[in-house]
Amino acid sequence: MALTLAACGSGQDQAASQQPADTGTATTAPAAAANALTADQVNVQMTQQGAPTLSADGQSIDVAVTLANHGKAALSPAGPNPVNLGAHSADASGTVIDNDLARASLPDIAPGGQATVTIQLPVDKTLGKSAQILPVQENVAWFDAWGTKPLVVGPFNSCTNSATGKVCGADGKPLAPTAH
Repeated sequence: MALTLAACGSGQDQAASQQPADTGTATTAPAAAANALTADQVNVQMTQQGAPTLSADGQSIDVAVTLANHGKAALSPAGPNPVNLGAHSADASGTVIDNDLARASLPDIAPGGQATVTIQLPVDKTLGKSAQILPVQENVAWFDAWGTKPLVVGPFNSCTNSATGKVCGADGKPLAPTAH
């Protein structure tokens, strides 16, 4: 019985640690303050690499993004407040519908460095919407609070002719399959 309870508690703690802060004013716990980034430390430029693709199983839209760290601090996946690449889904007017659409882990990116990461957007939560992709320091802030402009992809829709593909991009053409 104790093992079952410990496992449940452990899972809850892990899930809670992956919840980002609200996009409003961020507050940090005293233990988290040591590695919380600030606006004057952050300067990230994002570039989409190629067109979005559809995963082999048809369950995700894969978007490759290069992040260039022009800031003063390393972007780190370690510690109590890791930096990840995140995504929101948004409606046609740009209003965020799902604040926690997807996450992708980043490698360490030192100031002056860059890395390319692929984020997988779930098809079932993305159809009929666009995605706003940007870094997030978990439990601290999304980087748009510090001036980083989100990379917007989509909108994505079901293709009208299912024989041509499952998911179509903003141009109405089916997404190519992800190359492996």
